[in-house]
Amino acid sequence: LRIGVISTLSPYLLPRLTAALREAYPRLTVLWAEDKTDSLMQNLKGGTLDAALLALEAHIGNVEHEIIGSDPFVLATPAGHPLGAKSSPAKATELKGANVLLLDDGHCFREQALAFCSNAKAHELEFRATSLSTLAQMVAGGAGITLLPEIAVATEARRAELAIRPFAQPAPKRTIALVWRSRSPLGPALRQLAATARAAYSHVPAARVHRRSSGKPQKVSKSPGKKLPPR
Repeated sequence: LRIGVISTLSPYLLPRLTAALREAYPRLTVLWAEDKTDSLMQNLKGGTLDAALLALEAHIGNVEHEIIGSDPFVLATPAGHPLGAKSSPAKATELKGANVLLLDDGHCFREQALAFCSNAKAHELEFRATSLSTLAQMVAGGAGITLLPEIAVATEARRAELAIRPFAQPAPKRTIALVWRSRSPLGPALRQLAATARAAYSHVPAARVHRRSSGKPQKVSKSPGKKLPPR
């Protein structure tokens, strides 16, 4: 099987999923391809991929799918930041005027985070990261705040000094799914694979500790901010 996966999901899900697949289907060989949503969908429709793991909120067209899980977004700030010091769930109104770091164009996670931050009247900084790990490190360094998918928190909070707050309901989130071409003969097998993926997803460590803020972040120079356009 040839399965694509978005880069904001692969580092956090694939280690558990590949182990689960080896145990459940020891004779199965999966070739994984990490990319952005648009490229994955082009390859899926072109036949070079059999399926893809991505967020249903992206524009993916007419495909069959199985939902793997819901991935809420959380607010990530530098240690000691006023927005990270609160113990209550974060509200969108608290982000008004805040300097926000986001991913580069082409990431579906960026589009969702951009829409949320635009509605909150936050300011996007000029810097755009190519990965969630870079975002987390920049935030830990004091360059701004960001949104992270909850699935990434356990990994990124180990690497960087971050304060994490969940959002108040209704919280922003993405829906992770396994998608494939309509009427694909692999449909039944992919539904079985999706069940294994759901089980693996449910065991990925989540943001159980809502705040982690030991130590003070190193201050770094900030780029001039710009107000996000309305969505």
